[in-house]
Amino acid sequence: MKIWLKLTIFYGLVPVVLLACSSSGPKDYRTTDAINTALESSISSNQILESQIVPDKINQALLPGIQLDLPGQTGIDVEPRFDIKVNQTSARQFFIGLVEGTSHNMVVHPKVKGKITLDLKNVSVKDVMEVTRDIYGFDYELTRTAYHVFPDAIRSKIFKLDYLAIKRAGQSKVRVSSGQVSQKSGNRNRSNNNNSFSSGNNNSNDSIRDTIPSSSIKTSSESDFWSELRFSLHAIIGKGEGRNVVVSPHSGVIVVRAMPAELRSIDRYLKTTQERMHRQVLLEARVIEVSLSDGFQSGINWAALKQTPNSSGVLAQTGIATPYEADTGIIGGGGELNPGALFNTAFGGIFTAAFNIKGNFAAFIELLQTQGDVQVLSSPQVSTLNNQKAVIKVGTDEFFITDINTNTNISSATSNTQNNVELTPFFSGVALDVIPQISDDNSITLHIHPTVVTVTEEVKDISLSEEQTLSVPLAVSSVRESDSIIRAQSGQVVIIGGLMKNKTTETEQSVPFLGDIPIIGSLFKHTRELTVKSELVILLKPTVIETSQQWAQGIKRSQKNIRNILRRTEAVE
Repeated sequence: MKIWLKLTIFYGLVPVVLLACSSSGPKDYRTTDAINTALESSISSNQILESQIVPDKINQALLPGIQLDLPGQTGIDVEPRFDIKVNQTSARQFFIGLVEGTSHNMVVHPKVKGKITLDLKNVSVKDVMEVTRDIYGFDYELTRTAYHVFPDAIRSKIFKLDYLAIKRAGQSKVRVSSGQVSQKSGNRNRSNNNNSFSSGNNNSNDSIRDTIPSSSIKTSSESDFWSELRFSLHAIIGKGEGRNVVVSPHSGVIVVRAMPAELRSIDRYLKTTQERMHRQVLLEARVIEVSLSDGFQSGINWAALKQTPNSSGVLAQTGIATPYEADTGIIGGGGELNPGALFNTAFGGIFTAAFNIKGNFAAFIELLQTQGDVQVLSSPQVSTLNNQKAVIKVGTDEFFITDINTNTNISSATSNTQNNVELTPFFSGVALDVIPQISDDNSITLHIHPTVVTVTEEVKDISLSEEQTLSVPLAVSSVRESDSIIRAQSGQVVIIGGLMKNKTTETEQSVPFLGDIPIIGSLFKHTRELTVKSELVILLKPTVIETSQQWAQGIKRSQKNIRNILRRTEAVE
């Protein structure tokens, strides 16, 4: 923090009296209060649902489940096992004789034909049925009453799949404009003239101005699930005679007509697809702005995390400084990060890191409060499915003038000028879009694009003629954003830092009553210019949701974190 004082002093006139005034105003707790209220409401709703669950005493009073195992034994296979050896036996006779002496029933389709040769030991009826299905192609179904055996021919089967019948498309873009423009020629047909005394058609070869970006990243995501599914199913069964696929997105029903082996492949594909696409991630975020103290003007010192025991993480960085010591053998890029091996300085540039530290957000909040004034801008929480974009937006949209067209109508006596303006909404607030991908070991690959925008109004005077000036309120945007991809384990905290800005404010302070005296009142005033450097920190915690209890635990954990943040903030004050 740097302070300059502009003083107006006239020596030999009157004594100048300066009174110190506090420059910091009261903190705004409306955001955190609203978050706490919403979490309390969710916890109350969960408690009502939990009260409707059958108590343990009632469950214990109910009849126990049927135990098919032998008394005193667990995990014993009660299915009779036997040895079987056949050579060139009729398929129909083989299946009928397979269940003789057992409690199973067998129904064989009239078109089942062929010969079977087997030599198996210590197998059950189900084991034999699976072997004949895989080797000879005789498909079967086990119903409540019997085994049904079908020939190796084209059959129809109905599958069910639960998913929304929608198409989704998302786009994330970060662009840095260089300020240069390029000229593109093109024909433009104009069919009228704005002057009222003339009209006509003319063609002109106009040039179109286009801004040249110096750097840009564009990320697109599209989801047309049912079209992709239909294409995949056709690819599995092929284009043989009699094969076909019917997909009904609104009912979630799929009818496939194919060979038995192909139907089994379809069944495995659909089960795996539904299992993976229904995996869900709970995303908890904290958007925090830290007004840095005098000793941390170069940025937050993340090396202080080494004071937290058993802390480790992964770092990806964009900047000049190298946050590793030479003996680590890791320079630039990403890799395993040991906070205890960091320099005692801030990271250089914008970085993204994933840390595994006990205590969730609490350890990070405590660290930030030792290096400046902490304010929680937003604390959103959202859940999304695997590979589906989630967008969090907290802020306001305000309209500003972005285009002006001036039309002048000239008649024989007078001229009339009409100004047409185009209004465009500008967003001011916090936006975060995330796309998660969940692997089998619950590690999560995240595409993260946070944006913090502050829009202010600035009036520009545009001279239209010597006698006419147009004052236009234009939007001035202050943007801090990043676009990165990082991999983290479920429950780890992802940090996005290095987004810094300087804010300069001027305040006028004066001696009461004396500063209001005309002419000589300026002797009792001074202007204070205050420059504050702040760093934006975004904490994101992804958690793979597997049970309903995790939802309730996540809500309670969020409320506890919010209360801890408020309590520590009040203690610092």
